[in-house]
Amino acid sequence: MSPADLLEHFNSLYRAARTGISTSPIANAASAETRFARADAQIVAHVADLRLNSVFQPIFDAGNGRLISHEALLRPWRRSGMASDEGRRGGGEEAVSPEEVFARSGERGDIVHLDRLCRTLHTINFSWQQQFRGEQQGDLFLNIHPRHLLEVSGDHGSYFESVLRRCGLTPERVVLEILESSVDDLPALQKALANYQRRGYRIAIDDFGRSHSNFDRLWQLQPDIVKLDRSLIVTASDNDRVRRTLPRLVDIIHELDALTVFEGIETQEQLKLARDSGADALQGYLLGRPAVECRSGDSIPLPLRVDSAQTAQTAPLPCARLAAESLANAG
Repeated sequence: MSPADLLEHFNSLYRAARTGISTSPIANAASAETRFARADAQIVAHVADLRLNSVFQPIFDAGNGRLISHEALLRPWRRSGMASDEGRRGGGEEAVSPEEVFARSGERGDIVHLDRLCRTLHTINFSWQQQFRGEQQGDLFLNIHPRHLLEVSGDHGSYFESVLRRCGLTPERVVLEILESSVDDLPALQKALANYQRRGYRIAIDDFGRSHSNFDRLWQLQPDIVKLDRSLIVTASDNDRVRRTLPRLVDIIHELDALTVFEGIETQEQLKLARDSGADALQGYLLGRPAVECRSGDSIPLPLRVDSAQTAQTAPLPCARLAAESLANAG
C-alpha cells in the first residue's frame, strides 16, 4: 500500500470518528483533533497542539554484528499554532518528552488512543521506508504503555494486527517492549502478554535491572527478550563484582529461553563487556543513534569475544536459532 493510500485510510478512520458514527477502537474524544500528514521524508501525526515524529534506533546481532532490528522511538513537539503539513520545527515549537505527552492523557481511553496512535505512526514510517528502499530493515521493536495493557480488556493485539497487515507487516515481525516494573497488577499483565504472544507478537521486558525489576517477574511473564538497562553495563565498567555477575545474569535469562539485548552501549569498553558477558544483541549510541531513517542492512565491526572459542562450540539457543532463520528467510 502506498504512503498516500495509508494516509487516506488512517485519516478516514479519524474522520469517521469525528462524525460520531464510527465504532473503530480509535474513536474517542481525542480523535477529533488527530490526523496524519506527510512531512518531507516521513509521516507525522498531529494531535491537539502536538506534532509526533518517529525515529528509529538500530539493534545488532552481538555475534556477527549484523543489523537485525530497529526500535521505534517517539519525538514529540508542542506548537503554539497550527503546524504546517511539512512539520518543520519553528513557529513557536518546542521539544517535549514522551513521558510528558502520555502524562497529559489523564482520562480513561485517552491513553489507549495515544498509545495506538504512536504505534500506528511508527508502523507506517517503518513500512514506508521498506517499500521505498525495497529491502527489509529487520524486525520492529515498539514500546507499549503499561496503562494500555490494563485499560484494554480482552483481545489484546487484535486492532493493531489490522494496522500491521494494512502496512504489509505481521505480528511475527513485531516485538512489544513492556516496562513491567510499572504495572502492579500481575495477573492482568500476564493475561495481556499471553494474548499478544498467542497472536504471534514477541514480548520484551524493557530496562531490566532498573527500579524494581526482579527475576520472579521474568519467570511469571515468560518474555521472549529481556533488554538489560544501561545502568548495568555502566556499573560493570567500574565494578569488578558486577562485571563478574553479568555473565551469570545472561545465563539465567537464557535458561528462561529468552534472548538478551544490552542497551545503552556508548563506549568500546562497554561493547566488549556486553559481548564477553554473552549478549545476544546490542543497542546504543556507539552503534547507531536514533534517526528518522532506518539503517540499511549493513553490519558493524565487532571485537573478539573473550569466550569466542567456547561460544563456537556451544549450540545456539532454540529462540536464537529461530530468530536467525527468520532473518535469513526475510533477507
